Amino acid sequence: MRRLLLVLFVALLLGAGSYQLLENNSGYLLLVLNNTSITMNIWFAGLIVGASLLAVWFVVWLIRSGFKSTGAAVSRVFFGHERRAQRRTSRGLIDFMEGNWKNARRQLLKAAPKAETPLVNYLAAARSAYELGDEQQASKLLHKAESMAPESSLAVALTQARMQLLDKKYEQCAATLQRAQQQAPKHPVVLDLLYQVYIALQDWDALEKMLQDLRRYQVVSGEALDELTAKVYHNLLQSDGERAVLLSAEAGLKRLQKTWLRLPKAQQKSPQLLAEYVAQLRRIGADKDAEVLLRKSLQQNWSSEAILAYGQVQGGDLQKQLLVAESWLKERPANAALLLTLGRLCLRNQLWGKARDYFENSLRLEKQGQTYAELARLLANLGEHELSTEYYQHGLLMMTEALPELPQPHMAEGASN
Repeated sequence: MRRLLLVLFVALLLGAGSYQLLENNSGYLLLVLNNTSITMNIWFAGLIVGASLLAVWFVVWLIRSGFKSTGAAVSRVFFGHERRAQRRTSRGLIDFMEGNWKNARRQLLKAAPKAETPLVNYLAAARSAYELGDEQQASKLLHKAESMAPESSLAVALTQARMQLLDKKYEQCAATLQRAQQQAPKHPVVLDLLYQVYIALQDWDALEKMLQDLRRYQVVSGEALDELTAKVYHNLLQSDGERAVLLSAEAGLKRLQKTWLRLPKAQQKSPQLLAEYVAQLRRIGADKDAEVLLRKSLQQNWSSEAILAYGQVQGGDLQKQLLVAESWLKERPANAALLLTLGRLCLRNQLWGKARDYFENSLRLEKQGQTYAELARLLANLGEHELSTEYYQHGLLMMTEALPELPQPHMAEGASN
């Protein structure tokens, strides 16, 4: 209330002062235009000028407001309001997640010009176009997304790589991911897609180089990573074995040995990988090297796979090989795999009766198709066809592998110990 009274008092003082000023200063303004002259009080002239300026400002304000209203109206008609764009983007993303690709593409592209994050709209629209079979539009939208946000080139590359992976364009996908890896060498998603592509391409060398990063960044962990590691080295041994066959015996052996030494110590102790390495050594005729390796390995890490492999290799001294295996029987008298191996080693030493005893003892402990088949083959060559047929019938349903090539007795020779 006091403030209002103060304002009124000041206004009265200003009004009174203005009146006195007009009374005491009665100047005039003369305007002459051709033959016409206009005379007016200078204060009245000032009032006219002020009113004119106010009118001009008001007209300019109306024009500018009209343009803004028109622009806003046009924007709402063609592009939609920002809130409408947000709603369309939300609906488009929901359709995208539900796999409704056609609606997703339409909603996302309509909302993109006014969306807060148009990059998301274009990336999802590109994937939708790809799913609809329009790869050309998908590519154009990806390029548009990258041109709008060059700093988001990694997101564009990952979107493109996923589409190439789905389309089984593995070489192109690998190239895209390798470019992405230059920007983000340890990005988990890049690593995850890369390892999937390398598996599809069976690029075991590239996968081997990734194993450490896959573990460190937990892209693949636990049992899955252990299985992947074993698979990588298993296939490396196989592929190098195929190359080694084409080389000389010495060169092939060196190649396989070099590959084996690449394996981490923990993998060299794997019975499955050891058996695979032995199989590749036998493939190039390096049985003697395989026998030495297996003998040393079995003395440190016993496994059924290794002892079975030991029975299939032909060492440099067959009698010594049999004696070494029989020494293990003292510690493992009830090991069916060892007894099967001893039977096979007896066949190599042409000890037919002893081989038969070992096979029969192995079967008493564990019924295995390989053991049935070995005994049946031996009995057939010894002339005991009826019993041989019986064992063949028992083992036929259990057999999963072919028998190794081993010496056999001739019927005329009979049996010897």
